[in-house]
Amino acid sequence: MFSVFFSLCRKHRLISSSLLMLLLLSMFACGGANRPAPMDIDSYSLVSSISAGMPVQKAVYHPASQTLYAMSPRAQEISIFEGTVRKNVVGGLGTGTSNFQALSDIAVGFDGSLLALDSVSKSIKMFSTNGKAKGMLELKGSIQPTLIAVNSNQSFYIYDAASAEIILYSALDGSEQFRFGKFELNQVTQLSCNRDYVVAYDDTEDKSHIFSSLGQFVKSEAGQTLFDDYNNGLNLYEGLLVSQMSPASLAVGEDSGLMNISRDIVVLVFAEEIRMLRIGYKQVR
Repeated sequence: MFSVFFSLCRKHRLISSSLLMLLLLSMFACGGANRPAPMDIDSYSLVSSISAGMPVQKAVYHPASQTLYAMSPRAQEISIFEGTVRKNVVGGLGTGTSNFQALSDIAVGFDGSLLALDSVSKSIKMFSTNGKAKGMLELKGSIQPTLIAVNSNQSFYIYDAASAEIILYSALDGSEQFRFGKFELNQVTQLSCNRDYVVAYDDTEDKSHIFSSLGQFVKSEAGQTLFDDYNNGLNLYEGLLVSQMSPASLAVGEDSGLMNISRDIVVLVFAEEIRMLRIGYKQVR
């Protein structure tokens, strides 16, 4: 079991376990226990195109606050956009509360908090939507944590490149729940999840390895696959974004990079450009 050390960067002191639980619940808890009514993907439409001004590896979006986070590992920086305007930049190489020794991945919490994974310090640093440091989760016992995906069920997944395994942690006490993927995974570029599925994408093979949220292997398929809140599969392969449950599709170009989804917004990276697409839904008949 991994213990989690949470420190408030401003105060530099330990906090009580009860406050820790409240903070983590506010960050990871889902909006409710009920599943959403089934919906089919009907269309994709371009919402905006943002020039980041530097190479971007990954971008994630928080719809409620309309905040976009764009990660640039070469610069060890994360740009924070509101709309199409960059309002702050956090990071830079270093050991300070807002710096990184090896920025490897980002995710967004339920409350909009930016979660930045540092693979050298083996920690997740947390920032507000304005870029203010909020604290740190130390992943004690991990070897080489490189990727993170946040579940809606008070938990999060970490890909450990040293053991080539996906590890599920409880966000309540930081304990390790279980590991999986050791025999199916060789290299992982991005980790994503929703309530029911975990997807490990390997861009060298352009292949997605799909598991249940409990770690059972489901299948591997060509292209980058994501699942929305309704368990619709979205697949990006050879420049074409398709819905696996409906005829909806959109040509986005073969030069696209990593894809992420939040609610009804799909975020695509194209070198220094970030495109945001809105998913149109219709009721299942």
